[in-house]
Amino acid sequence: MTRRHPVPRTLCLLGLCLLVGPGTSAVDLTAQAVPVPQEEIFDHPVLPHREQAQLVRGWIETRFDTLLPELMRREGIDMWIIISREYNDDPVFRSMAPMETYSSRRRTILVFNDQGPGQGVERLSVGRFDYAGLFEVVPTHNDEQFEGLLELVRDRDPGVIGVNTSGRWNHADGLTATQRDTLFSTLSEYEDRIRSAEMLAVGWLEVKLAEETDMYRHVMRVAQSVIARAFSNEVIIPGATTADDVRWWMRQTVAEMGLGMWFHPSVSIQRQGQADRLTGDEVIQRGDMLHTDFGITYLGLSTDTQHNAYVLRHGETDAPEGLRAGLRAVNRLQDITLEQAQAGRTGNEALAASLEQARAEGLRPSIYWHAIGYHGHGAGPPLGMTDYQDGVPVRGDYIFRPDTWHSVELNTTESVPEWGDQDVRFALEEEAVLTEDGWEWVLGRQESFYLIR
Repeated sequence: MTRRHPVPRTLCLLGLCLLVGPGTSAVDLTAQAVPVPQEEIFDHPVLPHREQAQLVRGWIETRFDTLLPELMRREGIDMWIIISREYNDDPVFRSMAPMETYSSRRRTILVFNDQGPGQGVERLSVGRFDYAGLFEVVPTHNDEQFEGLLELVRDRDPGVIGVNTSGRWNHADGLTATQRDTLFSTLSEYEDRIRSAEMLAVGWLEVKLAEETDMYRHVMRVAQSVIARAFSNEVIIPGATTADDVRWWMRQTVAEMGLGMWFHPSVSIQRQGQADRLTGDEVIQRGDMLHTDFGITYLGLSTDTQHNAYVLRHGETDAPEGLRAGLRAVNRLQDITLEQAQAGRTGNEALAASLEQARAEGLRPSIYWHAIGYHGHGAGPPLGMTDYQDGVPVRGDYIFRPDTWHSVELNTTESVPEWGDQDVRFALEEEAVLTEDGWEWVLGRQESFYLIR
């Protein structure tokens, strides 16, 4: 049995080689990412909650004033009713609530009423709670909220009423069964005006402000600083540290930073002579290639990153050329997918074209992009899924739109000569933003391994 030693607390940066070039275009094949200085990798303190709250509130108000009217008119909805219950929030609610709010209170009925061009959208809360002044309260007793809602609807007389019900989009299906039944019973005289607001909910969640994107780069730096520390000799002692030691270190570190996570991190090992990836209590050895899938939640925004490391053998200064070639191959697959995923094109169209081109270039690809933002698996077009490489039903037919964030998640399998032509899976995941001018990496991409001494 291999003895496990405690993880040392001294920081050793020798051999760290993460290439991340903020703003580097993924489809500019001549562009090279620029190494981030070591002090920049690790010196990204988390903002105090009070400062975070001010930022988030500003984003919400700007989104209400600028994005919401445009989205409601695009989808042809005059009034949007969102009903949320304490500890059973509608998926949209969190993106509309200030940081001071941990959950909706009791029953919350939010009403957005489009007053027409130049008039903006009324933001009303039927009940008792204004959520730090973001909504105008329409006072009603908790047992009379639906009666208050009916009076409000009669007064505004909207042509089309949107509610969050959807069999296709999980993000837009927040109206629970009892609330739906009560709502339709209360608004029975308007039943022919009520329809699903699914694409309004998706649009609200997927479109981001420029200032949100700017701050998302900071969020990504914080996330990648944890990966950089995890894949260094601060955490890993070859021959002693296990894959689970690293993943639990990552989770504990995030907790101590006061951040959230939306999934438990994974750490796996690929090793010469081993066909399967190794996890759990497997001890990390020299010559291993390591992979992590890691995401945090910070400022209400989620990240999702997959990076790779190599544990140097004695006398080595870099990973074997075969492994480096595999990383270049998956970088090429990233380029192909971003070339194909253009604004106005559906996820399924981009998937088919990407797979065709990648295979023609001799790659063995698997592609499974997803939108990201307020949720880790966010609202927006998927470009494949692990079990849907022939296209994603319904949601894959949704188009890419500007000002949206996407997690470019994929892998390709390559034979590594130094490992006896063993097949090795090279997987990466990086966040990218689609702008009016095309794609940009939120924070560059990995183009060489983290090196562990």
